[in-house]
Amino acid sequence: MDESRTKESRKAAAAPKNIFKNKIRRHLPVGKGPYTVGCVDFMNDHTEEGVFFRLFYPTKKSDIYKRDRQWPLWLPRKQYGHGYVYFLGRNIKTFGKFFNWYVGDVYVPALSQAPVLKMDNMKYPVIILSHGLGGNRTTYSTLCCELASHGFVVAAIEHSDGSASMALRLKEFFNNNINNNNTEDSTDSHSSPESPASAFTPPSPDTPQRHRLQHLNTFNEDWKPFEKVEDIFDFKYRNGQIYHRSEECSKVLDLLIAMDQGELIHNVFGVMFDTSQFKNCLDLSKASVIGHSFGGSTCLCTLATDKRFKTGVVVDGWMHPLDEQVYKNVTQPVLMINYETFQWLANVKQMSRFVTKTMITVRGTCHQSISDFQFIANPVIARIMRVRHSLTPKLAFGTSAKGMLGYLRKHLGLPGDQHSDIFDGDHDLVINGTNLKLS
Repeated sequence: MDESRTKESRKAAAAPKNIFKNKIRRHLPVGKGPYTVGCVDFMNDHTEEGVFFRLFYPTKKSDIYKRDRQWPLWLPRKQYGHGYVYFLGRNIKTFGKFFNWYVGDVYVPALSQAPVLKMDNMKYPVIILSHGLGGNRTTYSTLCCELASHGFVVAAIEHSDGSASMALRLKEFFNNNINNNNTEDSTDSHSSPESPASAFTPPSPDTPQRHRLQHLNTFNEDWKPFEKVEDIFDFKYRNGQIYHRSEECSKVLDLLIAMDQGELIHNVFGVMFDTSQFKNCLDLSKASVIGHSFGGSTCLCTLATDKRFKTGVVVDGWMHPLDEQVYKNVTQPVLMINYETFQWLANVKQMSRFVTKTMITVRGTCHQSISDFQFIANPVIARIMRVRHSLTPKLAFGTSAKGMLGYLRKHLGLPGDQHSDIFDGDHDLVINGTNLKLS
């Protein structure tokens, strides 16, 4: 009798451990590839010469769901929510609070500041991602995670040309206070991946260790909202923007080259991350650029001006900002993925001028069928906000992602499924070419 009671009491004591399970945070879809994904925010310079991007990359295999406390927020600051609301022409005081409440608990299923996965005889091809009007570095996090889970290193830029819904930059000011640091009592402070930190110059080895004097250079956040212009089709203005954006794409590739060479590049954003981890890890002979909408024209401009990029993917691109030099100088293969409800005749005719293109149209899709919004909003709100159409987000996004992966693998000589059914006319959801009549 006593023995049975003892067994029951042991079971009762153990029960709470099984009852109170940790609830996984609300999150975007996890990448379907074989790699676990890591990410880090990186800013190489606080001046106008710098670029700001989120880098996604393969990391050591682990159960991503058990490490959700290491996931970054999809909306890193409330200012990004305000930026989206401002871009949509709504009142920030009213709708900004609602937007931040509605999406403020959404996380990106990637491990923040995780170490880079190093494998013998394995290098990761690189992709630069350019957002559309009103986007930023986190708008396409689902796509970035998907590509990185298949072995790509993806840099999602937050463009500084005024096209982002909200862009974060830093302003430096000099702190005249001299700090007297007793190094015996000091402890390391780790900056949050969501917060820029004060930057300082490491002391010389000859500096006395007992009391060290440091002049601190600190930064203030400098928020740049979307630039609204009277004429959104102002060619001179938009054309200037795509050249600015394409220059940023090339700058990011320059940084990735430096990382692959083992350079330790200072991150002024304040995130502690050793960039030399990428030494000999990147296949820079297989660099690609992907862009959505305005980012699509940026993609083409980048291909025209920087031949280090071997191929590109234009997702529902907007061709109006392109000049004749771009049409003439793009010689690399380009995939154009169009969505059924967005394109119009004049735009598709401009796309058709690129002789190296492959064009497909995904049925049942809208302009935002590649962005994260379709996964965040419930079906009713998503249809009202026009961020999803008749096709489910899973199918709309999945078809697009498979098309990208298949195309990149084919033209970069990479192993893996090339999803030939998408390009051979054997896929129920895909139209070869366009759904519009060109004549």
